[in-house]
Amino acid sequence: MYPNPAPSSSGSNHVIHYALQLLALAILLVWCFNILTPFLIPLLWGAVFASSFFPIHEKLIGKYGWKNSLSATFITLIALSVLIVPAVFFMIAGAGEIKELAEGIRDGDLKIPPPNEQIKSWPLIGERAFAFWTEASTNLTLTIQEHQDQLKPLLLKLVALLKNTAGGVLLLMISIIISGIMLAYEKEESDFARKFLVKLAGRKGEDMAGVAKQTVQNVVKGILGVAAIQTTFVGIGLLVADIPFAGLWIILSLILAIVQIGILPVSIGVIIYIWTTGDSVTATILTIWMLVVGLMDNVLKPIFLGKGASVPMLVVFLGAIGGFIYSGFIGLFTGAIVLTLAYKLGEEWLNSGTQREG
Repeated sequence: MYPNPAPSSSGSNHVIHYALQLLALAILLVWCFNILTPFLIPLLWGAVFASSFFPIHEKLIGKYGWKNSLSATFITLIALSVLIVPAVFFMIAGAGEIKELAEGIRDGDLKIPPPNEQIKSWPLIGERAFAFWTEASTNLTLTIQEHQDQLKPLLLKLVALLKNTAGGVLLLMISIIISGIMLAYEKEESDFARKFLVKLAGRKGEDMAGVAKQTVQNVVKGILGVAAIQTTFVGIGLLVADIPFAGLWIILSLILAIVQIGILPVSIGVIIYIWTTGDSVTATILTIWMLVVGLMDNVLKPIFLGKGASVPMLVVFLGAIGGFIYSGFIGLFTGAIVLTLAYKLGEEWLNSGTQREG
């Protein structure tokens, strides 16, 4: 029997050397992450836009022979005009309405029309709603003073929501510009993403890159696109019918549509208001309009999402709400996309493992 050889000092040195390398790499990654943290949301949103605009970019380059930079610039300008101009219009309208509401409450000039007698017949809340509405229409200032503890937090939340929305619109504008730059360098970015995912996930990495790209496009078109279309039509109906504080209801409709609750709560409130205060013709037309707009997602989502591209609505809901809590208004969009993407990639990974075992 020969004695066991003493452990090699060179082996220990190698372990220490690798450990120091990993430590230095971890420090470098954390450092880079902290530096890039202020830009993560616009970069992420820019990547989402770039992925969504890529089919148009590809067609302009391949079919019509446009230069890469010209196509990216054209798409960026169109996106800014289509997405930002309506958003800014609704923001200005919402801000003006909040200012008007605050000034009316302060000066005592705000008037509420008296309620319709039919409100008494509503189940459970009819009598109480009629009494409160009557009190508010008779002496709004006194009503506000009596209920200021309940109303003040609500008004503060509306102002905070408007500020978050304004910040989201600005962030959206920056993100669209970033997406144009990404489109201009699309080939280099695609090669980098493909190499990174292949290095990270092996041969499946390239397939996962395709899944990620398709998922982002489906979510943007099938969830965010449908929400934007619905909200636009809601806005048209509210503005034409001259509904008070239309800007606020439009913003609320957009949020409800994104989180998959739908515009039904806004539609119910608007329909009740128009039938109790407006003429029957306007009320009938607006009711039909809101019902049709509310059913639009049943037609548009299957068209935009395509077969087999849907995910559980709970995933979208949690992503949108969690994103909103984490990063404000823009998180409604990025949260839904990131969580949906993670779900699809996880599903792809689990299915690939099952197929390999089979």
